[in-house]
Amino acid sequence: MRTRERQQELLAKSAPVARDTDRFVSKLKDIQTSDQLMEDRSVLKIALGAFGLDEDINNTAFIKKILDSDLSDGKSLANRLADKRYLAFAKAFNFAGEGGPSMPTTKSSDDVSAQLASIQSADDLLDDPALLRATLKTFGLEADSGNAYFLKQVLNSDLTDEDSFANRLSDPRYAALAEAFDLSGKVRDQESLYGYAKRFADKASDIRTPEALLEDSELLGATLKMFGLEADAEETVFLEAVLTSNLRDKSSFANQLEDKRYAALAGVFDLAAMAEADANGEEFTSTLQKVVKTVTSRTTQIDTPSDFFKDIPLMLATFEFFDLPSRTDSVPFASRILESDRNSPTSLLNVYPDERYRAFADAFNFKSPDAGRSYPAGFAETVVENYLDRQFEIEIGSADPDMRIALSMERDLKQVVAAGSSNNSRWFGILGSKPLREVFETAFQLPSSFASLDIDRQSAELQSRSERLFGTSDVAKLAETDVLNEVRRRYLLLSNVSSSGAMSSASIVATLLGGGEE
Repeated sequence: MRTRERQQELLAKSAPVARDTDRFVSKLKDIQTSDQLMEDRSVLKIALGAFGLDEDINNTAFIKKILDSDLSDGKSLANRLADKRYLAFAKAFNFAGEGGPSMPTTKSSDDVSAQLASIQSADDLLDDPALLRATLKTFGLEADSGNAYFLKQVLNSDLTDEDSFANRLSDPRYAALAEAFDLSGKVRDQESLYGYAKRFADKASDIRTPEALLEDSELLGATLKMFGLEADAEETVFLEAVLTSNLRDKSSFANQLEDKRYAALAGVFDLAAMAEADANGEEFTSTLQKVVKTVTSRTTQIDTPSDFFKDIPLMLATFEFFDLPSRTDSVPFASRILESDRNSPTSLLNVYPDERYRAFADAFNFKSPDAGRSYPAGFAETVVENYLDRQFEIEIGSADPDMRIALSMERDLKQVVAAGSSNNSRWFGILGSKPLREVFETAFQLPSSFASLDIDRQSAELQSRSERLFGTSDVAKLAETDVLNEVRRRYLLLSNVSSSGAMSSASIVATLLGGGEE
């Protein structure tokens, strides 16, 4: 039994193809600009081939303009071309726009995001054998499926740390695996000011006595973590003295401590002032309540220090939360703290003695400003998979062009479905695709003069004939396996080959796609 999957597997393992695709996967992460992609011919070959644009490998000026097209501008070159493969190519690498590169996969981005979001720890993945196998297969790491201890170290690696386990491994696939789940980043998010505010969202107003905090180990641990004071978790008598300190009294316990983080900690709850307000029948809003309200009202997290300082209410609430001292240069100084190099022992963050600034810097999981262009997990592998699909079709098509078109139908139709917002727009997409137009014109036995008709008339005629022959004019339904196979068989039988040749082609395609016997 020779299926398409088996034949493509043999193609992928052939020495020249394996060499080219392996090099693409390893080199892609270094491609930061369109110029770098154009300069690396071996990488460009795979990238173009994944979109069926192999013949443009030497058309460098044209491809450069495609890659640099402003996709938000309907008049840009990539948007104006009738052949939408160029637009798909530009969108995938997205050098000129925001959001970075992305490749459509068999799952929607929402499905993938939901699946990844459900994995909060290495054990979540390791305890799900099916998901683990699928994940390792995606990265070509199936051989590690039984090495749970090793995989746990990889998954827990902090990729922002050059010395982390995954970064020290020579195989870049392990770092890509760790990046896909970003477990260290999820931990940082939980320990950030956002995670802290989420924990206290429904509980901030209930913290009115030291016992209310000290008896809740989760909230106490999160609070101490925010200030870098985890070592004091068992010092309940000490912490109670801190929490009940009257911060307006300079001689109070917290104010007398050399480490100013304790006074800041007391100020978050300000239990002494709260008790006084309660006794006087007055309303009192703690710093904790203010910061929880401010932070939880944000629908998205701040990603960079510059965005943080643009959000004035959040900035002021954070400064108050950590009790940062008043300075004439408060904002510039805080900015220098946030942008300090954590790995440099002489950076401002690492040498400044006031630990409140360290706690402040640790409260946000900011992206590194110089992180460069990042390819999402599976991007390179998806490009390679598409490349292998098309190379297989090219090999088959060299013997029979009709078969190449038949083999590419499923992918081309699904792309039309994904790109069109309505059924009419999808039929226009079919008319704009040279191979799909040929399929339907042949399957419907339309004359060559059909293309001279008004485009709306063409679309209406195709839909009418599709309804009559296949029982539906819905392009999405035509892309479903059973109906697609009917369209494919009819096209092959009516294509410009002899009757016996057509039957042979149909039989071969059925074997390749359905796994029939030789």
